[in-house]
Amino acid sequence: MKKRLMIFFCCFVSILFLYKPNVSAAPAVQRLGGNDRYGTSIKISHDNWEKSDNIILVSGENFPDALSAAPLSKKYDAPILLTSQNTISKNLLDEIKRLGAKNAFIIGGTGVISEDIEKQLKNNSIAYTRIYGHDRYETSVNVAKMIGTNNGAFIASGENFPDAISAAPIAALKEMPILLTTKNSIPDVVKDFINNNANTGSKYYVVGESGSISEDAVSGISNHSRLGGHDRYGTNLAVVNEFNLSFDNTYLANGQAFPDALSGSAAAAKTSSPIILVNNSYDVKNSIIQSNLNNISTISVLGGTGVISDTLVQKIINGGSSSSIKVCLDPGHGGYDPGAIGPTGVQEKNVTLAIALKTGEILKKNGIDVVYTRTSDKVSWPSVEIQDLQKRCDIANSENVDYFVSIHNNSFESSSANGQETYYASGSATGKKLAESIQREITKATNLYNRGIKTADFYVLLHTNAPAVLVEDGFISNPNEEKLLNSDSFQNTLAQAIATGIIKFVNAQ
Repeated sequence: MKKRLMIFFCCFVSILFLYKPNVSAAPAVQRLGGNDRYGTSIKISHDNWEKSDNIILVSGENFPDALSAAPLSKKYDAPILLTSQNTISKNLLDEIKRLGAKNAFIIGGTGVISEDIEKQLKNNSIAYTRIYGHDRYETSVNVAKMIGTNNGAFIASGENFPDAISAAPIAALKEMPILLTTKNSIPDVVKDFINNNANTGSKYYVVGESGSISEDAVSGISNHSRLGGHDRYGTNLAVVNEFNLSFDNTYLANGQAFPDALSGSAAAAKTSSPIILVNNSYDVKNSIIQSNLNNISTISVLGGTGVISDTLVQKIINGGSSSSIKVCLDPGHGGYDPGAIGPTGVQEKNVTLAIALKTGEILKKNGIDVVYTRTSDKVSWPSVEIQDLQKRCDIANSENVDYFVSIHNNSFESSSANGQETYYASGSATGKKLAESIQREITKATNLYNRGIKTADFYVLLHTNAPAVLVEDGFISNPNEEKLLNSDSFQNTLAQAIATGIIKFVNAQ
């Protein structure tokens, strides 16, 4: 009996050690972003190419010609770099030199990228070839002639960029040209190219639903299939699902702007990776990233935090779970309590509510969840100050917010008192950092006197579970500042500054 028990125990222990639970680590996140679209294209090039004999120059200001460039990147193992119309910046020239590039392909005519760019290239001993046509459609054909259609081709709208951007990394990977068309008819130059290549048996993928390219437009192309969705994000999903791509390194790009995704398409092609278009309304719970999360080791974010916020990235990874950032905005006073009243009768409660609501909208657009202590002048708590203040704290605490920001206007018996200050609870290191970030942004944006950050034992600072700050965004008792605080444009400026301070603080954590 003892022997059987010993054998059983040994087997159990062996199984226990051999068993490995199916637990996946969260993907690593790398950001390929610069100060602007040009800096981002340089960053993408720098991180994905040690050397390259060739570069592809496209306009960072005008998307149509640039959309055709992606297939050239794989053919010539070349990064796609954005340039302004008339000048190659010093940073861009430094990157070209780092790559050791000898040749440049300029995509588009001189109206898009001027002859001054050619002169700069020539002065730096870089040969160039300009690929262009009299319009975007002919340009796409002339690029296609360099690629060929043996692997098939994409047909995408030349009137808007999102559908072509979804095709770009696959076009680069498989060396498939992107032919541009109008909605209702394929331009003659494109039609002639398709007809001249009919004997290759190439398959054409029409990108986008009939709202982008009508059925009449492509009815004459026998071997074609449509890849489309109800919007640009649905179309992006349809394109990605059609091809066998590796999700190991998945790229995110803002679906509202073309430059970052275009530069990223060249890098994505090197690892057979998809580019997923996102925005702040992206369906994070049902995203293709969630369904492939176990296969993703790295998420590469194209663009800076102003393009795709860190909070949105985390929401996408977490499927919109509660691990995303949540901020409580508290418009001071309200209901029975007008707060301070300015020389002309402006009430603090109305100013703070307007600023808080505007701030909240900006935060939500940047992927931050927002909770308000009030959204109107109708308040649910009784006209007892302590109960009023505790109710605000209760709202924040019950929602388990990460940060609490109370918005107020200052007041003093002397009408000459002026400026802005932000308070935090003594001993709260996180509150201090949040106060510093907000104070820095509001004084920079408004040019009002900087009264600095200070500690205080305000009730809401002490009784909220989350790190809390109280922003005094101007003296309503000062006639000049009262006028500003009651101005819609100034309220917009303040809201943007407060939101920016919160976002920069969050992104630094």
